[in-house]
Amino acid sequence: MRLKCQLEIVNHNVASQGLRGGSGKAAQATLFLARKPGDVIFLMYCTAKNKQGIKYKVHKNVKQIFGKCVSEGKATIRLCEPTVDLCVKKANPVDLKRILNCIKLAHNGESISGQMILSSMAPATSKQVEKVKTKLMITERKNYPVSTSFPSTLERLSVNGCQLMRIEGRIIKLKYLTSLNLSNNKIKTLPEQLGSMACLHELDISENELTCFPKELCNPESQLCKTMTCLNLSKNQIELLPENFGEFSQLWSLNLSHNRLKILPKQIGNLKKLTKFNASNNNLKFLPFSFTSLSLENLDLFMNQFTSEMLLPNLSEKRKIFNKPLALLELSARTIRQNKIFYDNYEYVPFILIKYLDKGKVCQCGGYCFIQFIQFFAHVNLQSITQSMCSLDASGRTTAPVQAVICSNKCFFKYVSKDLIL
Repeated sequence: MRLKCQLEIVNHNVASQGLRGGSGKAAQATLFLARKPGDVIFLMYCTAKNKQGIKYKVHKNVKQIFGKCVSEGKATIRLCEPTVDLCVKKANPVDLKRILNCIKLAHNGESISGQMILSSMAPATSKQVEKVKTKLMITERKNYPVSTSFPSTLERLSVNGCQLMRIEGRIIKLKYLTSLNLSNNKIKTLPEQLGSMACLHELDISENELTCFPKELCNPESQLCKTMTCLNLSKNQIELLPENFGEFSQLWSLNLSHNRLKILPKQIGNLKKLTKFNASNNNLKFLPFSFTSLSLENLDLFMNQFTSEMLLPNLSEKRKIFNKPLALLELSARTIRQNKIFYDNYEYVPFILIKYLDKGKVCQCGGYCFIQFIQFFAHVNLQSITQSMCSLDASGRTTAPVQAVICSNKCFFKYVSKDLIL
């Protein structure tokens, strides 16, 4: 068996002193175990520049194997003589684990018959050491692989205009994929498994038929939340984004244009790294207050349904609601949400309280409130949160209504009386 991988040879004596003892760049190689007449087993590798290969004796010559990241296709084989590390990456995890086990057996002088068929010491063919494919673009349905799989080494994949109805599991299993472009297809839903793609930074799912974005993908434990930096959901039919959409902590570019959005998630202001935001051509009537905490470079909210009226109630009169003690139901609900207590089980939480919990508002302080709160709208000049923006309409307007919720007297004096909202 010959293992295709990227391989770098490092002098571990030099590396242990904080210096790099290799070329600093991995080469495409094929790694295998071969037997020489006399029953001597060698570990060999061949590259495009050296198809004859270089061999290392295995018996009593393996100092250590670092296999903590085998599941990611990575491992390091440290030899005694010569003093080198064979740093393997982008290998098939199953085949890599198998060859490492055989190396251990050969090092200890144990038989590996039945474990692996040893290769000959013949030079590698051009196909065995050819450069791995990291990019693939498909623009016609006839070129979409049906009976064959995608190259496991892909880092960038683009499948456009191929009438795809769903994202297949074999795409999700591409462990090294950093950029996925599936625009101009007919995808209706995003699978929950998409959240397991640990290397994915860019996702373009524009010009499809999505009607929602799964809340499971916004889970803080999702790998996607930790890696996604650029997300394009434009030209779909999305009406609502999940409230936990703000968990995409690394997101810096977000395109939601040409959808059917009526509101944005209340916690969208949690996207602290967001610099480019486009939600033009939607049905937005107002923005959540947290939106004003963003610091953007480019903003486009053109062609929405923002009202130009100032919907500001008599706040002094409204504030009287805070003079009353919190109702027991209100206090219970706030405590449950504040402490993130699981409440979907009727056995522990009364049904009337569960219905109450699902109707909560979020105050500017981040706390939840349910009945005892003040809600109002105030206009904010969006030029204050961005370096560059398109006007909201043909008249050149840049002010938009922002929905604010206040949960207590303390928040009233903090956010309203000090003109932090108005």
